[in-house]
Amino acid sequence: MRVIAFYSFFDISNPKKLKEEINLFFLLKKIKGSILVSNEGLNGTITVTQKKEKNTINYLISLGVLNENIKISNYSGQEIFKEFKIKLKNEIVTSDFGLKISEIKQSKFIQPNDWDKFINKKDVKIIDIRNNYEYKIGHFKNAINPKIDTFKEFNEYIKINKDQFQNKKVAIYCTGGIRCEKAGPLMERYGIDTHQLKGGILKYFEQTNSKLWNGECFVFDYRVSLTKELSKGISKLCYGCNTPLTIKETKSPKYEKGFTCPVCFDNMTKKKRRSLKDKREHWKKVF
Repeated sequence: MRVIAFYSFFDISNPKKLKEEINLFFLLKKIKGSILVSNEGLNGTITVTQKKEKNTINYLISLGVLNENIKISNYSGQEIFKEFKIKLKNEIVTSDFGLKISEIKQSKFIQPNDWDKFINKKDVKIIDIRNNYEYKIGHFKNAINPKIDTFKEFNEYIKINKDQFQNKKVAIYCTGGIRCEKAGPLMERYGIDTHQLKGGILKYFEQTNSKLWNGECFVFDYRVSLTKELSKGISKLCYGCNTPLTIKETKSPKYEKGFTCPVCFDNMTKKKRRSLKDKREHWKKVF
């Protein structure tokens, strides 16, 4: 099974019509996954057989998705998606930054093979623009952690900390590049010379030996995390609070598989535990 993650920013005049067209294509192909459609572009992750891979990628490119924004990985474990879902959204990645596509198109990128050399320069600062729980699973050496819980909070972080990044080059990165394409123009508004890792961590893993990366990379599906080789990682997910956990955290006395972890243990109620138990029984029947 192949996992295809993709996105691209481009003008869509009739998102509703395009949603219907995409929905028909994937349902006929019996492809599962999740796609967001907006007037600013497309963002999605799908699973396909190797036989359907080429045709699916060609279709995505015909819609306007850039080939360089398509990431492919292998997966042979638990089924990632149970069905195909497609939704209309105001943004393909929620930010509330109020950016225009023309601003996004002005972004500056560093190719994966040039990334290590760039971030090793003395005048370059590195910011991980992902959420705090993603950073703890893995990050680049010397990367700053803004300690945000949602991407929306990045605006406030930059507003408060913009002065420390003036007169410097700043390298930013995220999982697949989509959040950077909004964070970069936002930072440029504040006069920060910003450079994005093209294709994000996943492209870096795909095209380099990943020597400056520590740990795994969190992903928003059943795999939880990926290794540098783009295979399923060893990180676990707490079903009590949906927080990704390191192996060290799973050895905590507050960790109970399927129920609690050190993050949510103290706030677990009897009602919540009953609900989680019911969900576990449901998924046992599904799988």
